[in-house]
Amino acid sequence: MKTYRGLILSLAGTLLAALLLLPSAARAQATTSTFSIQVSGNASQAKTGLGELVNFSGTLLITAVVVTDPLMPPMVVVSIDGRNVTGIGQKTGTVYKNELEANLTRTFQATDTIQTTFAFFADAPGSYLTSKTGVLNLNLSYDTTSMALTGATGSLGTL
Repeated sequence: MKTYRGLILSLAGTLLAALLLLPSAARAQATTSTFSIQVSGNASQAKTGLGELVNFSGTLLITAVVVTDPLMPPMVVVSIDGRNVTGIGQKTGTVYKNELEANLTRTFQATDTIQTTFAFFADAPGSYLTSKTGVLNLNLSYDTTSMALTGATGSLGTL
């Protein structure tokens, strides 16, 4: 009985060692790039219903995570943070804040065009209840060898 127990423990140890020493299967890999760009644009009075044109400008932070997996086509997760973008009313000087944040999953390609909407509202208590809609147009370019984000341009406006 002791011989069998020793043999079983020996085989189990050998099997465990073999599993640990085997080359690991190919795994997904990720490349992360971050860009900070200046954006600007206008929200027209006619399209927003506001009594004035709103001029937007500020810094947009873009993070792109390209994920490659041997079992799937490459994908990219694009995170957009435009909380540093503000609007100023042309007539009244009212400051407009926004909710310009997005996380988008896209098929990886050399260039990508993204159009996404965001809410903006006067910087006053409760004004988010009457928010208006703006639009961000974003053009991204990637290096297809390194999978890194290499360029980004953007503009703001209304639909």
